[in-house]
Amino acid sequence: MEDISAEQVAAELYQQGVSNFERGNYQQAIALLERARPLSMLETKLGGDILVWLANSYDAIGRTEEAIALCRSLKKHPVGDIRKASRYMLGILTAPQLSKLEGVVSEVPILESPDTYESKPIARSKGDSVEQKPFREVPLEKPNFNNKNNFLWFAIAFCLMLLVLWAK
Repeated sequence: MEDISAEQVAAELYQQGVSNFERGNYQQAIALLERARPLSMLETKLGGDILVWLANSYDAIGRTEEAIALCRSLKKHPVGDIRKASRYMLGILTAPQLSKLEGVVSEVPILESPDTYESKPIARSKGDSVEQKPFREVPLEKPNFNNKNNFLWFAIAFCLMLLVLWAK
């Protein structure tokens, strides 16, 4: 019979945890990743990855303070990729909440297939005009070279005069 190491079991639990997270099964992901945590050496890449995904899972179910604490504990992890991922997540988790802008609507379609998407009209508030454009239009015109630029000729003449005086 083949001996299975704790690290191999941790790796399998980690993969299952990540798969569950990606399917939206955050509670199951947490259960699997928490089982993998004591089986792996936390100073390794696998150990760090387990903790990063565990922090993601905590945040996904609203346990953001635990996710932040976990990310802070990874700031001095021996593996550079883990430190980088934890700093990135910490920046997102501790960023101030943005307020919603009044009258701004974003539609995120749920696609069954790329061919089934149909755009829906955006609801407008009563004060909005249908004619209103989202940006200022600036007409593009070719430059008019017929207009004589007296300043340019004055500057050229002044520079030539300076050169003549300097040459004497």
